[in-house]
Amino acid sequence: MRTHFVSGSAAYDFEKFETKQRAQVRKPRLTVAKPNHKAKVRAKVGATLKLLATVAVLAGVVISMLYSRALLTELNAQISKQNALLDEYKSESTRLSAELESKVSLRNVEDYATQTLGMYAMDKGQVSYVNLCDGDKIELTSQSPKQTLLDRIRLSINNVQAYIQKQ
Repeated sequence: MRTHFVSGSAAYDFEKFETKQRAQVRKPRLTVAKPNHKAKVRAKVGATLKLLATVAVLAGVVISMLYSRALLTELNAQISKQNALLDEYKSESTRLSAELESKVSLRNVEDYATQTLGMYAMDKGQVSYVNLCDGDKIELTSQSPKQTLLDRIRLSINNVQAYIQKQ
């Protein structure tokens, strides 16, 4: 191992530890070769195909946009037509509702009842009143549930009294 003394410090020679010397790396040279006739034709055909494909895609997009616009215009026309028809039906409904209300008004019903059916308004002599204020009663029968002995005796007495009163 060689040591070199350079300004008072020890330095090592690392060249001895290298196993192989570095080979010079050759850089590849780029050369441009002139394409032959077949390569030129292929390149032209490829470019033409790419151009045709691009034109076809653009034509498809344009056609689909025109078709969608035409369809949208047709649908808008149908919507307008249906809205006009709806407005017409609404006005007819309003007219028919007014006609119905005029026919079933109280005055028309009263005129029909008096003129066609021969009916007349009720007077005070036709009114009769029923008085339901005689009091409430509960009558128990022998089949009534939960009767005590005292309840049965009272029922029997009431039945006898009712029978005597009828005769």
